[in-house]
Amino acid sequence: MDQRRQSFFRSIRVRMAVLYTVVVFGLGALLIGAINFSISRSLDSEAVSAELQIRRVSSEPGAAVWLDSVSLETVEQLANAEALSQLRTMSLITLGILFPLSLLAGWYIAGRVLRPVDEIVGVAAEIEASDLSRRIRMSGPEDELKHLADTFDAMLDRVEHGVEAQRLFIQDVSHELRNPLATMSMNLDLVLGDEKASTADFRATAAVLRRSLDRTARTVDGLMRFARRELPAGGSGPVELGALSWEVLSDLRAPAQKRDLGLDRVGDGGPRIQGDREALRSAIANLADNAVRLAPEGSTVTCGAGVSDGWAWVGIRDEGPGILESDHRFVFQRNWGRDRSRFHHEQRAGLGLSIVRQVAEAGGGTVTLSSAPSVGSSFVIWLPLEGGADPARLTVDGIHPVTDPLLALN
Repeated sequence: MDQRRQSFFRSIRVRMAVLYTVVVFGLGALLIGAINFSISRSLDSEAVSAELQIRRVSSEPGAAVWLDSVSLETVEQLANAEALSQLRTMSLITLGILFPLSLLAGWYIAGRVLRPVDEIVGVAAEIEASDLSRRIRMSGPEDELKHLADTFDAMLDRVEHGVEAQRLFIQDVSHELRNPLATMSMNLDLVLGDEKASTADFRATAAVLRRSLDRTARTVDGLMRFARRELPAGGSGPVELGALSWEVLSDLRAPAQKRDLGLDRVGDGGPRIQGDREALRSAIANLADNAVRLAPEGSTVTCGAGVSDGWAWVGIRDEGPGILESDHRFVFQRNWGRDRSRFHHEQRAGLGLSIVRQVAEAGGGTVTLSSAPSVGSSFVIWLPLEGGADPARLTVDGIHPVTDPLLALN
């Protein structure tokens, strides 16, 4: 009870109501006091009419009483005193009525003024970390409280975007960690399960594990930089696309052998370009991982790189189940997945493909897709060799290439 009483008296509405009451009651008291003072001064001055004669009519017809000046002044003083007494009494009654009325008016006005604040508090209390979509959207005049509500809505927009960006970043990191961890696990299982494995086999597996561990460490470092609100440390440097694509595909040799997949490379080895090696490696690894995971047993996964009309390209092709043409426009969206009921196997990860597109567009290029059911899929990353190149000229509709170099080389 004491806490509730203290909370009540600490309420801003109570304080505003008391303030309004003091102001209104004080002004009323001053006004009534001024009226009383003015009338008292006026009645205390000389008689209103010193020569006034008052005639009192008696019960007898024609009888009259004449008062002298002294008696007249006495009567006038008594009348003034009675009038002042009545005035003071009415003033006190008026003040007694004015106080509760001003208190009620102050309470009502404070409630009306603070109603938008109550709406803001209500929305803030209903907002949860899992749902930041609630907004106040206050209507009414453009006053200070409307500006407060709009500022609160804008703050919620920034918070929601920040939380969404953080969630997507965690998804990206989880996806990036999954590939090297799966590569390390499969390579270890393969070499440890081979009783005839030689020292060279162990060394080759160790080299794959070393590269995967380095990649994982860089991913974790990126997460730490994000947590500290630091800028990423990635930079531009010389990258041999052909060698990088074959290195990525070779790291998946263990899972490929487990599923009896052939690994092949085409093209002229690709050019050396200036780019972010780790970002490009991540993009190619996502494509290669999908291909090795989805290609049917006994088929071939192909990587390639080259130059075409002022563009450097690098890509991965598989002989998997392919993608329906109606789904092509969705494959680069986050969390898109293939319908398992139609293909009866694990879906292709849309998050990885969205990362591929981000990397390509960050380098000023694009990524294209050629795919059909029961034929396979070919993903090609295009990067400009010179500035000012238009990626739209590489595609028919923003997704499908004018010419697929991986298919043209076979």
